[in-house]
Amino acid sequence: MNKFQKTLMICTLIGLFCAMSVNLYAGNRDRSGQAGAQHLLIDPWARSTGWGTAGVAEIRGLEAMYSNIGGMAFVNKTELAFSHTRYLVGSGAGIGISSFAIAQHLRSTDKDTKRVRDFGVLGLSFFTMGFGNIEVTSEELPEGNQGTFSPKLSYLCLHYAKSFNQYIHGGVSLKVVTETGADDAKATGFAIDAGVQYLTGAFQNFKIGITLKNIGLPMHYKGDGFGVRAVAGDLDWEQTLESRSASYELPTMLVLGLSYDFLIWGKEYEGWDKIDKVDEGLTRDDAAHRITLAGSFTANSFSRDIATVGIEYGLGQIFMIRAGYSVELGKGMFKTEEQTTWYTGPSLGASLGIPMMSKKKMEEKGTKNPPRLYLDYSYRFTNRWGGNHCVGLKLAL
Repeated sequence: MNKFQKTLMICTLIGLFCAMSVNLYAGNRDRSGQAGAQHLLIDPWARSTGWGTAGVAEIRGLEAMYSNIGGMAFVNKTELAFSHTRYLVGSGAGIGISSFAIAQHLRSTDKDTKRVRDFGVLGLSFFTMGFGNIEVTSEELPEGNQGTFSPKLSYLCLHYAKSFNQYIHGGVSLKVVTETGADDAKATGFAIDAGVQYLTGAFQNFKIGITLKNIGLPMHYKGDGFGVRAVAGDLDWEQTLESRSASYELPTMLVLGLSYDFLIWGKEYEGWDKIDKVDEGLTRDDAAHRITLAGSFTANSFSRDIATVGIEYGLGQIFMIRAGYSVELGKGMFKTEEQTTWYTGPSLGASLGIPMMSKKKMEEKGTKNPPRLYLDYSYRFTNRWGGNHCVGLKLAL
């Protein structure tokens, strides 16, 4: 079976899987608001939010932990990142999101044969969302003056990704989800993400991505916040009675994506199109200029489906700028009052990659990928309550 036949077969299988999955996970407006742990739907990374969810097939590196864990397999050695998001700035609520992550590529070299064994990439990330201090109120004191409480939403993730060959990259994430409210009311749950990226083309410039997110058991709140002191029956003394909270589902979603790179080569690669075989190791990252078109389809279990298109321009690995546009599918898709999510409309972002090694030292070490410090920024418009500002800092060794 030649390469074209393999590609056609894989694309056909993926297409069938997508068709079945859309039927299973198609968005249902009647179920909107019935899922909890909504912070699982918030992308904390500026590199990916700059064009919405369009990059599910394109994303690579540490930021793939949210968009498509399969892309984390492209971590070269070690990556560390921190990001902060000012969430819905127009609401005046002072909501902030902070995330930290680390990813390490695991390799070993046999001393005798010099053969390198690849064990994949292991990652760890932490997400926290704070709402500031909120006044405690009650029926007796509706004006407050009883102190404050600080609700928090968070999750801790363990990630693993591996390249099975030069075409297929996959991964899985395990999440521990926590929600904390007033009076020690707390909910804890577990969720799993899984994702795959398939790359083809002479320079791996055509990509297909599939990810299934937030698969887990229902969650429910418990703690002292659900206890009350009262007299039960004919007893003469008070007892602590605890009421049970209703359980809620996690916001399961399926995301499908495609992307294609248009590459413009520098002078050192002139004539590449006139030879029969491209030099081994030459990838899209070596191009002087890159324009990527991408699109995705998000099938939500508890809300309407979302379609996103995006474009990204890259000046080598030094500078990247991107933009995307998302629409909520269904009746009234362009009417704000008909939409069930505020994540529709345009998004913008940019990245600056600062090399941390001189060209002379790169030549001495024989490497094309020097350590870089990336500065990322994105602004995601929302159809109400302003938008989201996100800044990020990443060190790629």
